[in-house]
Amino acid sequence: MSSSQVWVIDDDRSIRWVLEKALNQADISTASFADGNDVIKRLEHTQPAAIISDIRMPGIDGLELLAEINQRHPHLPVIITTAHSESLLIRAVRSSTCQNPSTLTMPSP
Repeated sequence: MSSSQVWVIDDDRSIRWVLEKALNQADISTASFADGNDVIKRLEHTQPAAIISDIRMPGIDGLELLAEINQRHPHLPVIITTAHSESLLIRAVRSSTCQNPSTLTMPSP
């Protein structure tokens, strides 16, 4: 079963809150998760319209989550975010199993 929700995964509660607020203001329904393990379990029963995930999290990180999602749900859009090294994200995306990887970098404040 799929839903029209966007799932937000980040171990930082304040980042989840900001993303939820922005998406909800755009009339996009959200569900939030503090770690990738809960997402893997939930994907067994339902699928969101898209996923936004941090790259660095305790337990299963964003890249492991991306690999798992690409294996089980290859057409599910996933956005990986990071406040850390831009080069880490670019290397990760290029080495991933994404069908059509692309990156958009934004300057740090």
